[in-house]
Amino acid sequence: MSKEVGPAEVTGSPALLREINCAKVFTALRGRPPQRLTELSVRTGLSRPTVAQAVTQLVEGGWAEYADEAGTDQTAAGRSRIGRPARLVRFRGRAGYVLGIDIGPHKILAVLADLNGEVVAKRRRDDQFAGSGEEVLAAVRQTITDLLGAARVRREDVWSVAVGTPGIVDKPSGAVRMAPSLPGWHGIRLAGALGRSLRCPVHVENDVNLAVIAERWRGVAVGVHTVVFVQWGARIGAGLIIGDRLHRGSGGMAGEIGYLSVFGEPDIASDEAGLGPLERLVGAAAISSAAGSRPGRPALRADRRPEELDAEAVFAAARTGDVAAAGAVDTVAQRLARGLSALLLLLDPDMVVLGGGVSAAGEPLLDAIRTHLRPLTFTEPVLALSVLGDEATALGAVRTALSDVERRVLPHAAQLPDLP
Repeated sequence: MSKEVGPAEVTGSPALLREINCAKVFTALRGRPPQRLTELSVRTGLSRPTVAQAVTQLVEGGWAEYADEAGTDQTAAGRSRIGRPARLVRFRGRAGYVLGIDIGPHKILAVLADLNGEVVAKRRRDDQFAGSGEEVLAAVRQTITDLLGAARVRREDVWSVAVGTPGIVDKPSGAVRMAPSLPGWHGIRLAGALGRSLRCPVHVENDVNLAVIAERWRGVAVGVHTVVFVQWGARIGAGLIIGDRLHRGSGGMAGEIGYLSVFGEPDIASDEAGLGPLERLVGAAAISSAAGSRPGRPALRADRRPEELDAEAVFAAARTGDVAAAGAVDTVAQRLARGLSALLLLLDPDMVVLGGGVSAAGEPLLDAIRTHLRPLTFTEPVLALSVLGDEATALGAVRTALSDVERRVLPHAAQLPDLP
């Protein structure tokens, strides 16, 4: 067999060489139309015999299948060529499935995808989850059952599941710690609880961490090496990808910017709602409060108290020229810029992506943040709005489940540069 990769990668291990070559062919097949062996050889840089050997392994493992071209071929001149049909190989995307789940205080979203990462079906449940953790778990289990039933997919055909949840996640145990937005959720061993009703590995991750993975996979940050994703709604948090890798921190607390103390607060203690210092100043409630507390706002204050004004109404009023509403938006943008500047000076990221409900305010809000960031950082960061909406966490969970399948079945596939 000819050597297809560098000596350092394969010295003394022909099995490892075959595995790496198999992973290259796997990557070249996935997400593309059926291909001939010669096409795969060109795409991977491997010899045709090596490609043929790798394809045989993939077919035997259930990852690929042969598909013969029917009848005749057409030459470049358009003439019919009679002969043995070329043998094509295609990836079996429906050989198995992965499941990504987003559990939040107001919704459960489950997304089923095939092994190409293509979404097959979704199931969403909107509710106010203020009950016990067991009630939330029951709702999650029912959502999964409904989704698989509608898609006509058996549980045993789901190869991996990833779940996004608010709070800090203990990765070894899959337990949730400190999740103030979901009462009764603290201490839930989510991986074990869901694993009992599923027949595959269950991975639990912080919801914002999954959102940044989704942005890197299929959002505005594709191919970007260092990304900060800011989830901005009633609460605020950040997901960090540094040098193409998710950064959780030693205790899983990386990105908890809601607890930053940047305006002289004496400590980072949360309030009765569990909000940290920065969250109290820039969250959706703070936007409403800032707008309602400013004088000269009859258009917004006529029929509602300040605390009843939601952030969406404030942004809408600002767009119509309401001076007080525009001032409130600018004030909150200035506060967020102060909080972000500490993170940007430390990481110097390639891109900052804003997601969550508040980001729906769009470019005017982004422009205000840029204006206030300029004097606080040495270089102006690239700011972008998420294009994934409130599906970012579930899609990041899908990508995480796919990565788990790749690691377990083809461990060296994840090392290839064109995989997230």
